[in-house]
Amino acid sequence: MEQTEKIWNRKFILLFITNLLVLAAFYASIPIIPIYCQEIGITWSKIGIVLTAMSVATILFRPIAGYLLDNFNRYHVYLLFLALFCLSFPSFIAFPLFGALIVIRLYMGAVYSVCGSATMTLASDVLPVTKITEGISRFAFTVSIGMAVGPYVGIQVQNNMSSKASFLTIFGITVVALICVACCRIRYPKVERKKFSFKDTIHVSALPFMFNMMFLMIPYGAVIAYSSILAQEKGLTPFLPYFYICLVAGMLTSKLSTQKMIDAAKHRVLVYISLVILIITMASYLFLSTGVHMLIAGYFFGLGYGILQPLFQSFVTGTTPAPKRGVANATYMLSYDVGIGIGSLLMGCLQETIGLPTGFALTAIAYVIGGIIYIIHVDGYYHKLRHELHHQ
Repeated sequence: MEQTEKIWNRKFILLFITNLLVLAAFYASIPIIPIYCQEIGITWSKIGIVLTAMSVATILFRPIAGYLLDNFNRYHVYLLFLALFCLSFPSFIAFPLFGALIVIRLYMGAVYSVCGSATMTLASDVLPVTKITEGISRFAFTVSIGMAVGPYVGIQVQNNMSSKASFLTIFGITVVALICVACCRIRYPKVERKKFSFKDTIHVSALPFMFNMMFLMIPYGAVIAYSSILAQEKGLTPFLPYFYICLVAGMLTSKLSTQKMIDAAKHRVLVYISLVILIITMASYLFLSTGVHMLIAGYFFGLGYGILQPLFQSFVTGTTPAPKRGVANATYMLSYDVGIGIGSLLMGCLQETIGLPTGFALTAIAYVIGGIIYIIHVDGYYHKLRHELHHQ
């Protein structure tokens, strides 16, 4: 496999674009699915089941994804599963039935579990060894931007055209992503394949980072899945696309203002700042009544996650030896699957009992729990792993 001394080499740039498009496509589907389900007559509790089905499949398949990436040619595995991922979006149009949508979401979860783990692993493989941590903290920014840009595109197309047009647009985005990664042509030496063992599909060292991030993703799952419904309830639907623009603006601000601090390993203060911002933002949903408030919440929501997501991804990649990065990333990405799944399912239940504004505000408790886990264990654990890796 060829190496370079530049972070922004050709393969890294192509993978950066690919991951941005794949994540945009994936997260674009989350807010449009509840409205699509309403259009075809699916009720609230069943919408929560449709949304959560994908998380269940992804959680179950992630360990297998790690095995595939570390025991087969990673590049070929990614090409295959990205092609399979593309097919899921036209399926929403072809099979507009409750049972069929659950099957489609389960299928999406299985194939996305590989796609979501593969690009981060491939990106770390094309970076110079001395710049992996810095490179991955930049690459992980595709997660933040994809999470914000995707829902904006999906909602805009759905509002101005139709749900079917949204799914076709997302399908087109994934096809462009497939073309980008096909142009990478990453070469790997022949892999010595190990026998599949479940205990080898979980990278134990990544579990504390995964468990910590899982709590931090619960409010994100709630907001991304149900912001469109909240906007409808509050009469703020015209502001919804701009909510996602503000989300992107917040993430860009975090990138421009904190990258030097991340590179200088000033992690602790960044985690504390982002958690304070996010707790205040979620608590403010109790009083949400205007479009301006919604846009401000979107900006600070993006600011907080724009700091946290690249930071935690760099924790995992920067403490994992190259041969184990596939399974380490697959283990860590479970935090997104579980957290977003819990957030979506929880909000589906709370919407019918205490309402979305109160439900959103209550999810701030997850940030408090995540902050406690970070202070008590994860911060010291990260520095210990870094020290051990540098002395191997």
